[in-house]
Amino acid sequence: MTQLQGAMMALIGVFHEHAGKDQALNKAELKGLLEAEFGGASGNAKDKNVIDEIFKGLDQDGSGSVNFTEFVTMVAALTAATHEMLSQQ
Repeated sequence: MTQLQGAMMALIGVFHEHAGKDQALNKAELKGLLEAEFGGASGNAKDKNVIDEIFKGLDQDGSGSVNFTEFVTMVAALTAATHEMLSQQ
């Protein structure tokens, strides 16, 4: 398996580890994922209002949950922002 394929499998694994039986993330599951995967870097993610805003921004289809495509969009945006930050150092 290539490095990129491994990263893709890890991304799928993280999503499924936190998603419910409906294969989507509700607010509590999203909060758990952010705390588990970003720990102290999530900062204000423990604040309910912050989680609500993140959730609202991710739930693009208004379904009341975050599906895999919406999750991947978040990870891609965070990856791009991190790359930009690191390239400026």
